[in-house]
Order: sequence, then structure tokens, then C-alpha cells
Amino acid sequence: MTEPTETEETRLRQAFALIAEEAGRPDPTTAPADRAASARPSRGQRRVRAAIAVAAVACAAAIVVTVMVIADGGSGTEPDTAGRGQTFPEALACANAVVEGDLTSVRPTGQGRVQVTVSVDRWFKPSTGPATARFDLADPAVADPAEAYAAGDHLLLLVPRRKGQIPDTYQGQELRPMRDRITRTLPEAAHTTCPREFR
Repeated sequence: MTEPTETEETRLRQAFALIAEEAGRPDPTTAPADRAASARPSRGQRRVRAAIAVAAVACAAAIVVTVMVIADGGSGTEPDTAGRGQTFPEALACANAVVEGDLTSVRPTGQGRVQVTVSVDRWFKPSTGPATARFDLADPAVADPAEAYAAGDHLLLLVPRRKGQIPDTYQGQELRPMRDRITRTLPEAAHTTCPREFR
């Protein structure tokens, strides 16, 4: 979620200061002299009402801004994919390649990208390919250093069609169930269209 802007923070602080100031004042103890005077709100009551109105407007503005930011997916996201996920058949349909093997080389190529060389044990998509394959990928270490690729890693890799998308990778105990899932889903994925926002 995006933090409020300085202007929004200032408005909220002013509204809360007015509320606190009015809440801290003692109640008027003098009784009005006549009924006509008691029917009209006192100056203090008008201030309280004004402070409450200002606070209500400030809160409403903060809520509107928050809802708009959440609905937009926050700053920094691409508007066409905000809040939109893929089904697994769509992920396979959108993958240029799906392979399992050992990373023999990992080389940064700049601008948040990395070139990996894979000694391929098995091709899933396409069904066949060379024994060694090179892929230019979005570097997952840019988003999370713990996700960095390393030579010697054995993984199952879904290479996305969309250039900026980080590939899905599976390792260790995830491999066997993912192999089975891919094998079961590939026939459906062959008849699934990759959504435009993931191309």
C-alpha cells in the first residue's frame, strides 16, 4: 500500500489537532438566560461542530485515497496486470520453454536481467530441445536477493514469454509434484490462449 502524501498527512494532523483541542475543553457550566438563547448553538458548540465536520471530511478523503490506491494496485505496478493472476494452464501457455536441469552458468547481463545456461535433463515445452539451453531472464535477485540463481542449482524452470516477468522455478521437494502437474496440464495448456497482459 502507498503511504499518504505530505499534504494528506498535514490535513489529517490538522483535523486531529482540532478534534483534540475541542475534546480537551471543559463543558460550559453556565445555563442560558432564556429559552430563545438556548435554542441557538453557542459559539463553542459551533466550533465543535465545525471541528467534527473538518475531521469527517479529512477521514473521508483519506478513505477515498486509500481505496483508489488499493484499486490501482499501488504505485510501481503495471496497470494491465495489477490484481490479475494466471491459472496454471495459462502459465504453461505463456511459457516459451519449460525445462528441468542443472544451471551450469549464471551471468548478469545488466538492467535487472541474467543469462542462465541449463544442462537440460528434460524438456516439457517444447517436448524436445538441445542438451544445453541458454535463457535471458528477468533476475529474481532484483526483487529478493535470496532468490538469486547459482551455478549448480537443479531446478524446473518456466521461462515466461513476457520479458519483465520473473520465471517460476521449482526445486527440491517441489520437483516431483510439479513434474506431475505439468505433465497432466500440458494437454489443456496446448488449447489455452495466453492472456494479452502476459505476452
